[in-house]
Amino acid sequence: MENVLETLSEKELLESVKKKQEEIDELSLDGVEKIEILKNEISNIKRNYQLDKETKKKLIEKNKEEIAKAKIVKENNAKALSDLKKRTINEIHHSYAPLIKNEIEKAKKRNKEEKEEYLRVLNQNRQERDSSLEALKKEFLSTPLPSDRIELAIEKKNRKARVDEINAIYKQKCNDATIAYRDTVDEGKEAIHALYLNKYASIEKANSKKLPLRFMLEQKVEEEKYNFNLKSFFLKNGLYLTILLLMIVATIYYAAQGNGFLFNGDNILLILNQVSPKIFLALGVAGLIVLAGTDLSIGRLVGMSAVFTGMLVTTSGETSVTFFGISPNFSAIPLGLRVILAFLLSIVSCSLISGIAGFFTAKFKMHPFISTLATQLFTFGIMAGVTGNSFTGAPDKGVTAIVSGKGLGDGDFPIMIIWAALGVLIMWFIWNKTKFGKNMFAVGGNAEAASVSGINVFKVTMLVFILAGIYYGIGGSMYGIYTGNVRAQTGQGMEADAIAACVVGGVSFSGGVGKISGVVIGAIIFQAIVVVLPMIGITDANYQLAIKGIIILAAVTLDCVKYIKKK
Repeated sequence: MENVLETLSEKELLESVKKKQEEIDELSLDGVEKIEILKNEISNIKRNYQLDKETKKKLIEKNKEEIAKAKIVKENNAKALSDLKKRTINEIHHSYAPLIKNEIEKAKKRNKEEKEEYLRVLNQNRQERDSSLEALKKEFLSTPLPSDRIELAIEKKNRKARVDEINAIYKQKCNDATIAYRDTVDEGKEAIHALYLNKYASIEKANSKKLPLRFMLEQKVEEEKYNFNLKSFFLKNGLYLTILLLMIVATIYYAAQGNGFLFNGDNILLILNQVSPKIFLALGVAGLIVLAGTDLSIGRLVGMSAVFTGMLVTTSGETSVTFFGISPNFSAIPLGLRVILAFLLSIVSCSLISGIAGFFTAKFKMHPFISTLATQLFTFGIMAGVTGNSFTGAPDKGVTAIVSGKGLGDGDFPIMIIWAALGVLIMWFIWNKTKFGKNMFAVGGNAEAASVSGINVFKVTMLVFILAGIYYGIGGSMYGIYTGNVRAQTGQGMEADAIAACVVGGVSFSGGVGKISGVVIGAIIFQAIVVVLPMIGITDANYQLAIKGIIILAAVTLDCVKYIKKK
């Protein structure tokens, strides 16, 4: 069978497949296809307002009877149809293998010959240039320079122009040769890819317009190979690869010190647990960055929500934090209700302040850098002034157990990871499955174009800011409970971690680009760095900040390079 297949041309193969396809269609005609046709007819009858109820009923019943008969035919033909499909798919798969192999060999041979010719042309061009420059040099040496200053300057300029001309011609010839060589390579690549596309199209058609999982994965790999570009790959993933390399070095160093494997189960859970509140902050600011903005108020909003939460969930409702010198007591309120109030108060207050910044951005086209800087100063000034920057006290153990404790599985799995996962899923749904999410990316990509297309830019911008505030409130409350004994200054500098997580995760400051998965990965990477550095001996906070700064600079630089290339 295979020897015969190897002798088939693609034209002969397609003719053979066509005959098989006709057999498949014939077997499906009175069964599978008829069922689909009849179902569509029933749908059309139901939507036909010109027919009365009784007529609709009769026609539907008739079609259902036909469907029942078609199902019997389908069952009778099922095995034959399945076997025929398998044989056809197998024939397509095995027949294309030698065709693709032959095309690859042809491409390799052609590329080798073209490369040799390419190198020969480059060498010839270089010799021609060198010869021309040498002849020009002799001409210059044999021609005396004028004594007059003006004439001397003109002569030198003319000589330089002639040298530049020769070099320019050489460069142009080399570029032409390079383009010709690349075109030849691309032609071979295109021919191979076309065979793969024809193969998958034939299999898909033979399998009733569905590509089997095996070939679906194979197609995915082929598409990745076809579109792969080494320069683009390193531009896109260079930072990740560098961080990965550093993590490998850190792991080797940690093991060499006799401490075992760095990224064991306990350390991974520690990283995920610590990053959980920060993921909410990163997800919040990610929307603003998609709008080509930022948020400098995150840390202060975290401090505010942490204080509100800590104040309400302390043991027995007794708190050490003071408001205008008075320590409130919430002991009369049940603990469960206090927890709900804490989160609601945090969400509402953060949403309100974030919404104020959003209003000035949306209404007056104020850059978020300025509007959030203003709300940052306002929030901290009020909170620090009213509370005297006093501490709240420790949260109730029952609250800590529910929000940031351990209890799943064998009792060692941090519950906070579950809350973070839920937050990620909700935001993913908003970004990818709602009209608001699509509008957000449209506004971030080009606000003017979005406005012309009918999108309410003001509304979208406001909603992005308010949504960010909701996530800040949740993240701040969780962080306050996890940390315990917080104050207005709590959360200082957390905007840097949140923004860094986004840029490391590929959310572009140019706007309109970003993925939830990237934000999460970026947040985890950043937290892993924070956890790992002390473990390998870098305990100085100043050095840790320096490393963070380098990573942020590298991430933003790569983003800028991508943006420049697009322009």
